[in-house]
Amino acid sequence: MVYTLEEIKEDIQKLQPKEFFLKHLLRSNNWYFEKILSASHDEFIRISDEFKSIISKSLKISFSNIAIVGSGKLGYSLTPKEEKLYKSFGPESDIDVAIISSPLFHHYWDIFRYSYSNVNTHRYRSSISLGIYRGYIGEYDLNWVDQCRIQWTPLASASKKALYNDLYIKHSVNYRLYRSWEDLEDYHIQSIDRIKRGELNGSVI
Repeated sequence: MVYTLEEIKEDIQKLQPKEFFLKHLLRSNNWYFEKILSASHDEFIRISDEFKSIISKSLKISFSNIAIVGSGKLGYSLTPKEEKLYKSFGPESDIDVAIISSPLFHHYWDIFRYSYSNVNTHRYRSSISLGIYRGYIGEYDLNWVDQCRIQWTPLASASKKALYNDLYIKHSVNYRLYRSWEDLEDYHIQSIDRIKRGELNGSVI
């Protein structure tokens, strides 16, 4: 079962942020599998398991530490920015996948630390430092730093190729490494709270 945009908006207002997170982002419902892949109930279980198995094998992480989030999960974006909030999943959209792995997070954080250079100063002071502080590392930042990209690209590419070949996942897949489930939860609860209070782009609307 997937939810309509009206139901999502209603729950944003009536539920506490953590309640919304548990209902809409942690349960097994998946908009992409149901609407794009047209999966029946039985197929949904198989596809969901295979999706996680492919990523688990490529990245060498636990099957249970993989979760689809964002518009691929709900059908609509919950990014607290006016131009992106409630935007429907479309042809150019990415499937956002959360990878919860303390070893991977700290491995690449160590590479970031020893790869610092004046060339990357701005990025280190903005998105990289902000993400690390909040307990995540985005794939875009991994690809920005040469030493990270050299290690990360073969792993990510192998999983994305398998997802395309085996499950016909034609949309781009975007990974984000989280240090823990608590960091994943905190990130989304903070975003939901901002939407609930009308705080978009840093200002109250």
